[in-house]
Formats: sequence, C-alpha cells, structure tokens
Amino acid sequence: MRILPAATVLSVGTVAFLALAVPRLYTGYHEREVRQELQAATPGETLDERVRAALEDDDVSLATQYVDLADDLGKPVAPETAQSLAEAQGTVASIVRNAGAFAGAYITGRADSAAGLAGAVVSDLTVVGDVRDIISEGGKAAVGEEYSRFLLTLAAIGLAAEGATVATGGSSLVVKAAVSVLKVAKRTGNLTAAFTARLLRLASAATRQADAPATAVRTAGVGATPIARVAARAELRSTLSAIGTAAENAGPADTVKLLRYVRTTDDARELATFTSRFGRRSRAVAELTGKTTLRAFRVSLRGLRLLFAFLYSFIAWLAGLIALRLVKRVLAGIAHAFRSAFLAVALP
Repeated sequence: MRILPAATVLSVGTVAFLALAVPRLYTGYHEREVRQELQAATPGETLDERVRAALEDDDVSLATQYVDLADDLGKPVAPETAQSLAEAQGTVASIVRNAGAFAGAYITGRADSAAGLAGAVVSDLTVVGDVRDIISEGGKAAVGEEYSRFLLTLAAIGLAAEGATVATGGSSLVVKAAVSVLKVAKRTGNLTAAFTARLLRLASAATRQADAPATAVRTAGVGATPIARVAARAELRSTLSAIGTAAENAGPADTVKLLRYVRTTDDARELATFTSRFGRRSRAVAELTGKTTLRAFRVSLRGLRLLFAFLYSFIAWLAGLIALRLVKRVLAGIAHAFRSAFLAVALP
C-alpha cells in the first residue's frame, strides 16, 4: 500500500521539477545578449588590430567586415587604419592581383585567397566546374588512380542541379550554389572530415536503387529502406539548402571558410540562421567569438544563471517532496486523532 503513495509523490515532484526547469533551458537569443558578447569580445583596440592583421594577410574582405562591425559597435578604427583599407581596396596592383587569382581559380578550382575563392565558386556555379571535376576525378577512377569520391559525387549532384535550375527557371540555384561552395571548401581544406563523411553517406543512401546492395549503406549508418532513402534525400536537400542560404547571406567565399566550423547537418542549418543575422559580417563575428550559432550566445552568456536555475528547481523539487510527506503525516495524525476520539465516545 505504501508503493502507490510513494509513486504519486515522486511523480508530482518530478512534474514540479520539470515545470520549473524546462523553461530555463530555452536557448534562443536576444539582440542585447549578442551585442553584449560582441562588446566583450572586442575590448580596447581589438578591432583595429584585427583590421590591420587582415590587411597584412591580404584579406580585404575580412578587414572590411571588421570595420563595419566596429562602426556598428561604436568602436571605430583609427583613421590611418581606415585609410590603409581604402588604399587596399582601390590600388591598381590589388585589382590586377585579384583578377589573376580569380582567373586562375576559375580554371583550376583551387584557391588560397578571397579573390581566388570567389573565382573557384563562380566556375563551379556554371557547368564548367562540374564537367572539369567529372573528367578529372572520373578519369583517375577509370585508370585505377586515387580520386576524390566526394568531389565526383558533388559534381554529379551539381550537374543534376544545373539541369533542374534550367528546367525550373532557377529554383534549384540555391542547391547548385551549395554544391559549388562544398567543392571549393573540400579543395581548400575547409571541410571537416565528419561533415564530409556525413554528406557522402546521405548521397549514397539518397541515390541508391531499390535493387542495389544495401550492405554498404547500412554499414555507413544510413538505412536502406525506401523510407530511409526518402529521409536521406530530404536531409541532403535541406543541408544543401542551408549552405546555399548561408552563401547568399555571407557570400560564397566567406561561407567556404565558415564551413570549417560545421561538423553535422544540424551545424549547417545553424550556420544558415547565424548568417541570416550577421550577413556579410558573419566571418568576422565567427573569428572574434568562435561561434557560428545564435544559440551559442545565450548558452555561453547565461551558463551560470542556468546552473542557479537548476539548483533552484532541484531544491523546489525536494521541498515539494518533503512538503507532501509532511502533509501526509499531518493528515494521518488528524485521522488517527479523530478515530481515537470516535472510539473513545462510542466505546466508553
């Protein structure tokens, strides 16, 4: 008989604990918290120093982002630093150098500068890049040489997306842009091994025919059933759409570099949301804070407050259990007193 009351008390206490704790687990963000962390991440002349360092690395795009962010935070860079940026943006030598890097990357698909990254992405946005990679990687595979299965897979997806883009009047352009960004990220070492493996598994599952061997797909961690294939296609498309959205928001070249922070398909979707908030300043914010998700701002800023909230909720839970136990004892005492009084009157 004691088991039922104990279970009831435990259930009520657990519900009370969850009711108090779950609202405190909300991991959204507020603009005030974002600005507070950005302010904390840029003390003193941090942004001015970042601009000068970016210019030394010939990364004019990142330097421009730092200047824009400095203006937004009310921490303008020094006049001489702003002048150096203006000169870097307008010199003939810089224009010629960037044009050369753009053209070289357009042809080879390889790049090590912002202009080169832009050229590589543009070439992959056309059928040129996909055909180039299919000939290059497919040719290596045909003669038994080591080749990049990832690049060959993406090139095939890119050609399919190219055809869909033409057929639909451009509705598949976001997916096409994502494929281009991923290929450049792979070549430049900005794609994590975990994310590469996940995309390959999804592509294998999504394109597998019903009568094809299922062992390899199952071994890779993706189901082989028709439902699993549909799920893989949906996840692959949503991931590519997220990367394409990030490229629209932050720019293809900067998205290539932001992919170094992406390890899962969830990270890719978070990156799309992150870039929708920060736009063309996304890489600067990521470099300053090490974050590429908006949720991370609130989690890091309120970690201590969440700990206190949990302690408060846990104490309230224990208090509820103790209170219920005390109430039970009091009620039992009152019942016993009434019973004793009744017996005393009824049986003198």
